[in-house]
Amino acid sequence: MEYNGWGLIGTGRIAEDRILPGIVANKGNRLIGVVSRDPGRADNFARKFGAERAYTSYDELLRNGDVTVVAIHTPNSQHAEQAIAAARAGKHVFCDKPMATSVADAERIVRECEKAGVKLGVNFHNRFMPCFIEARRLIASGEIGEVQMVQLEASPGARPGGRLGTWRVDAAVAGLGTTNSIGVHVYDILRYLLASEITMVSAFFDTARGVMEGINLSTFRFANGALAQLSVHEVTPYPHNDFVIYGARGRIIGRGLTRSRAGGELQVTSADGKTRGTEFPAINAHAAAVAAFSDALLEGREPVPSGIDGLRSVQLTDAMARSAGDGLHVRLAY
Repeated sequence: MEYNGWGLIGTGRIAEDRILPGIVANKGNRLIGVVSRDPGRADNFARKFGAERAYTSYDELLRNGDVTVVAIHTPNSQHAEQAIAAARAGKHVFCDKPMATSVADAERIVRECEKAGVKLGVNFHNRFMPCFIEARRLIASGEIGEVQMVQLEASPGARPGGRLGTWRVDAAVAGLGTTNSIGVHVYDILRYLLASEITMVSAFFDTARGVMEGINLSTFRFANGALAQLSVHEVTPYPHNDFVIYGARGRIIGRGLTRSRAGGELQVTSADGKTRGTEFPAINAHAAAVAAFSDALLEGREPVPSGIDGLRSVQLTDAMARSAGDGLHVRLAY
């Protein structure tokens, strides 16, 4: 039987709670090895998820011929080096978001994967949430007419101490704060829903240049003419996590649906003024993203979301940082 031989680099909470369960749940996958700098942690993960080998070096993992695809779930600044090493070793790459902390590194990853002839996918798991799949279908069907404006909030809610003491508050490692931690998922979702590229961005951070932001308020213009207002933050305890899509003939509201770990209701108002609602429970969207990438490899087709989607995200967040730092509207050209 043909299968994907997975190796995982990085044994953090997301890998343990979401990614590894998704890998082992797919019949087309075989978990070959896991990598952690801590030998005990690597051994524990291998036992828990049935990996054949535990490693403390990703170079050792990459030398294993049974590994055909590598999942990268390490701190942001390490993604480029590890993804490129995997590509040069002939392994397909499933990379956590953001794909890199600079546009130059994101471009290098795409280029090296193309050169090696391996597939590159990014963990934009919100694309696999049923509420967004349905919203995209409704927009494409024309039921609400041409989309004119979107308003969206995404936040995990403030927690005591926040991310203090973690790599996510180190600009040299994380790149950006809530923008890279939370925002990239919903920025990608808008590209997915509207099937259009972002051509201009204006962003405001709650901190000065070089200091990790906890709030990002931003406005987008899309190539198709739609506008969007987004609030992404980690500073308030009771976020709504709603989105509203205004069309020329109707409206879609997502109540509590911008974060994959919570369920909510999708409300659709048609041109006749009638509103219907559908409940969408939370799912393991990470596992769905893993399954989609696995299937793409077995079927020999390009994965979605792709490396280009990862590159577009890094180009956008780079533009956001420049906009917030310099007080400018920033145009994006691809």
